[in-house]
Amino acid sequence: MSDFVTESIESGIQVLCFDRVEKKRHHAGYVSGVNGRFASSRVNPEIKVTLLHGAGGDFSSGNDINEFVQIAQTPEKMEAIMAFLQVLTSYKKPLIAGVEGRAVGVGATMLLHCDLVLASREARLQFPFVQLGLVPEAASSHVLPQLVGHQKAFEILILGEVVDATQAHELGLVNHLCEETEAYKVAFRFAEKVAALPVEAVALSKDLLKYRGQDDVQMALMREGRIFKDRLRSKEAHQAFSTFLSRNK
Repeated sequence: MSDFVTESIESGIQVLCFDRVEKKRHHAGYVSGVNGRFASSRVNPEIKVTLLHGAGGDFSSGNDINEFVQIAQTPEKMEAIMAFLQVLTSYKKPLIAGVEGRAVGVGATMLLHCDLVLASREARLQFPFVQLGLVPEAASSHVLPQLVGHQKAFEILILGEVVDATQAHELGLVNHLCEETEAYKVAFRFAEKVAALPVEAVALSKDLLKYRGQDDVQMALMREGRIFKDRLRSKEAHQAFSTFLSRNK
C-alpha cells in the first residue's frame, strides 16, 4: 500500500508519510500500510524512532466516510481498524508527529498516543465523531480527559469544534509550535535527539510512563470499538453520512 503510506529510514528514524494527497483520508489502504510499517519497525533494530507526517499540507482529514458506509454494511471490516488502533495505542518505540494543516478524526486521536507532537501554528485538530452519529475512538474517551480534564474533553469530543494549534499547545496536546511548513523539519530534529539516546533506556522509560494507564487504554479501546460498530448501523449515523456526502458533492 505504498501509494497511501510511504516509508523512509534515515539515521535510525523511520518516517511514515500519509501520501494520498487528493483525499488525505484514512481508509483500508492507510490502515494496512501503517500496520505493516509498524510491524516491520518492531523487528528492525535499526529503527529507533517513528515519525508520522502528511504530504500535501495536511496531516490527515480523518476516515473516508464512504468507507464508514461500507463498514456499516460489512462490520467484519471493523476488525482491521481495531487491529490498527491496538497497534497504535501499544506501540513500543518512540512515536513523533509533525502536524501541518488539518488533523481530523483518527488523524487527531492518533496524536494522543504520540510521545512528541510538533505542529505548525496553522494546524487544526478536530474530533467530529458525534456530528457523524458516532462515538470517540482510539481510546480518546479515556486519554483526552486524562490530559485536559472532563469538562474540556466533553467540549472537544461532543461539540467537535476545531481546536487551533495555539489552544492545542496550551492544553498540552502539542509539545511545541513552529511556523507553517516547518513541522516536519522540527519534528525530525526532535526525532534525531531521541534516536541519539541509549535505545533500551528510552524504550524502558516510555514503558514506565505508559505502564499505569495501558490496561485502561486497551479497555477503553475495546469498549469504544463495540459501541462504534453498533453506531455505524444506527439511523443517526446513516443520516449524518448522507448529509456529509451530499454536502461534499
